[in-house]
Amino acid sequence: MNLLLIEQPEREQTWLPSDVRTIHLKDVLRCSTGELVDFGVINGPRGKGQVNWLTDGSVRLKFQWYDQHPSCLLPISLWVGLSRPQTCRKVLEQAAALGVSELIFFQADKSEPSYASSSLWQQEWRKWLIKGTEQAFACHLPSCLKVTGLEEAKAVSSVCYRVRFALDVYEADGVLASPQGGGNNDSVQLAIGPERGWSTQERQWLRQNKFLLKHMGKRVLRVETAVVAAVAKIAGVYWSRTDGSGR
Repeated sequence: MNLLLIEQPEREQTWLPSDVRTIHLKDVLRCSTGELVDFGVINGPRGKGQVNWLTDGSVRLKFQWYDQHPSCLLPISLWVGLSRPQTCRKVLEQAAALGVSELIFFQADKSEPSYASSSLWQQEWRKWLIKGTEQAFACHLPSCLKVTGLEEAKAVSSVCYRVRFALDVYEADGVLASPQGGGNNDSVQLAIGPERGWSTQERQWLRQNKFLLKHMGKRVLRVETAVVAAVAKIAGVYWSRTDGSGR
């Protein structure tokens, strides 16, 4: 991780020797007393934490916070069909690292029903968002929801889209490309099916709701690979702007 995120902008914290963050400071970063480490507050400012090792192996951190900085999340709403928990963990981490602003997991026709009741969707999912955001040296987490299907995903999405894409190897009418033109507030909704793909009914729904079915070549990709490739393709138009946020 390239910075460590904490929940609140506190002046000081002490972490026990068994805390995974303490272990990271000791064994990975190999911090010495007095060393400054990059920190951030979730959806808040960045800053520095000064390390002070205690005799019992705990670490005391004193923080200095900078001014609040604007969100660098991209105006991309990513919809992903529920897949195996290990796949969804990868999607959560990589989507957060890439900076999508909204992540919606939906129960697809070909999703295994038991996936929705995985322990991942209790509290663990947020941990993976944090890991991805830390890796990106960022503080702002995407919103994340789990819904019952495409219709509910449409109802709860907070992104006012300019264009909608859905990945489909079999019935796409062209290759996925970055949206062209438009203003800084243009947003994209991107739908990616579960591991077994779309049903006939879902393809019909997507077309009726103005999703453009696109492919990324003839190769069938894993869900997590398709997420990274497709988001990166779409994000290019925002990355080319000077502030990197597309807003």
